[in-house]
Amino acid sequence: MLPVDQRKDWIKSRRNKRKTARGARLRRQILRLLLVMTVLALGYTGFAYLPWSVSDGSSEIIVKGNHFTSKQQIREALVDALYTPVYVVDPKKQEKKVEALETINNAFVRRYAFPRPHVVVEVLEEQPWASLGTDPEQPTHAVISETGRVIPLKKFPNVMSPALKIYAGSNLKMTPADVKQWATWVTFIESQTKQPVESVDMRKPFDVIAHTPTLTLKIGIPDAALTQRLGRLTSILPTLAQYQDTLEYVDLSLDNNIPLKVSKKLEGKAAAEAKAAALAKTKVLINQQPVIPSTATTSTTNTL
Repeated sequence: MLPVDQRKDWIKSRRNKRKTARGARLRRQILRLLLVMTVLALGYTGFAYLPWSVSDGSSEIIVKGNHFTSKQQIREALVDALYTPVYVVDPKKQEKKVEALETINNAFVRRYAFPRPHVVVEVLEEQPWASLGTDPEQPTHAVISETGRVIPLKKFPNVMSPALKIYAGSNLKMTPADVKQWATWVTFIESQTKQPVESVDMRKPFDVIAHTPTLTLKIGIPDAALTQRLGRLTSILPTLAQYQDTLEYVDLSLDNNIPLKVSKKLEGKAAAEAKAAALAKTKVLINQQPVIPSTATTSTTNTL
């Protein structure tokens, strides 16, 4: 046992050590709190007063991947990103606005704060499949993309107009599956006839007509049996060659046979022979004025 005086000194020293430790711990806590408050204040000041927003769309909205969609059209779709802090801009929302443009298939929006606030837009444009019109006598006014979108040429004049022309009503709607199926049928016709398909007239859904440079094909209803009906083209090509100058159309709308519409204007030697025959006939008629036809026309429908 320690003497009373030494024990009192020992207890006092222990109290002083604990007091010193508490003071040091309190000073460290105060210092940490001051550091945190300083960081928060600097962060608030930075977000509140530094230029975090995009203010110049022509230089701070960077557009990549566009070919026939103008950069101005894409930037106009991102007008909500202007004068808004980049950390507030929602990339997904902005992507949907860009994809609303008829020529844009996919869009990817990225935002950056350093070295200066700016937005980068990368786009994947629609691929044109066919030109669209409402009347063969009028120029085409739009383009159908591979996804079925209708792209108006008035709004996007730089879009490439494919050689294949589709004529349909103003309410035409096509899905990617529809475009793929029609592209397959068009390729099938071209592979058999060895001629490009110039146009497909869909203005009458139950009487669709396809045109090549020398053939008019009435394909009827574009249903599941159309591929089978088109497959008969190869077998009748030798017969079609016989009517090269007189064939009006080939009717592929029926499942059992293939009617051919043939018409012929007899001109030149044939017209002269018809005229001579008419004169010979009139000579046997008494008191009847001769009638001399200048041309003769025959129209027949053959069935294969």
